Amino acid sequence: MDIKKAEPHPSLDVRRIQSLSDSVFAIVITILSFTLVVPPNENDEGLKRFLWDQILPKLFIFFLGFIIVGAYWIDTHYNHHHIQKVDKMSIWLNIFFLMFICLIPFSSGFLANYLYSSISVIIYSINLILVSFWHLMMLIYSWRRKYIQPYVDKKLYQNMQWRIILPIIIYLFIIPISLLRTPWVVYLFLLPLGFQIFFGRSRKEVD
Repeated sequence: MDIKKAEPHPSLDVRRIQSLSDSVFAIVITILSFTLVVPPNENDEGLKRFLWDQILPKLFIFFLGFIIVGAYWIDTHYNHHHIQKVDKMSIWLNIFFLMFICLIPFSSGFLANYLYSSISVIIYSINLILVSFWHLMMLIYSWRRKYIQPYVDKKLYQNMQWRIILPIIIYLFIIPISLLRTPWVVYLFLLPLGFQIFFGRSRKEVD
C-alpha cells in the first residue's frame, strides 16, 4: 500500500484495534501457563528434585514471559491512547505486531525447556526483537501520518520511541552473550523492564 495515499478509514477506529489487541494479549497470557506441568507420581525426594530441576526454572520463565507480555500490553494501551486516527496500513502493522506477540508462548516454552541453550535464548531474543520492531513501526507510521493527538510533542514522541528502541538494543546484545553459554544470560531479559519503569516515570513528567 502506498503510504502517501493511505487515508483514515471512516469505519475503523482505535477502539477496535484496542479490542482486538486486548483479546490477543489475554489469550497469550493464558497460554503462557501451559508450560507449567504437574509433577508425576514421586516420593518426597523425587518431588524435591523435580521441583528444583523442572518447576522452579519454568516458573521463572513463566513470570518473565508474563511480565514482558504485560509490559507490551501497557505500552500498547499507552500508545493507542495518543492515537486519534487509523487506516488500513495501521491495521496491518498492528496485525504483524500481534502475530509475533502470539509467538511468545512458543519461544517462552522453548526457553523453559532448554533454559541454558544458546539456541533457545536466541529464539526468544529474536521473537522479542520482532515484537518491538513492529511496535516501533506502528508508532513511527502514526507520527508521520499525523494520526497522533496534537498535544503529543516531539519530546514525548522521542520518549515513546526510546521506550521501544532500548529493549531492542538489549535483546540484540543478549544474542552474542548467549553464545558464551553463561547461565545468567536469561536474567538480562529483566533489564528492559527496568527501562520500562524509568521511562514510565519520565513520561509522567512529560505528560
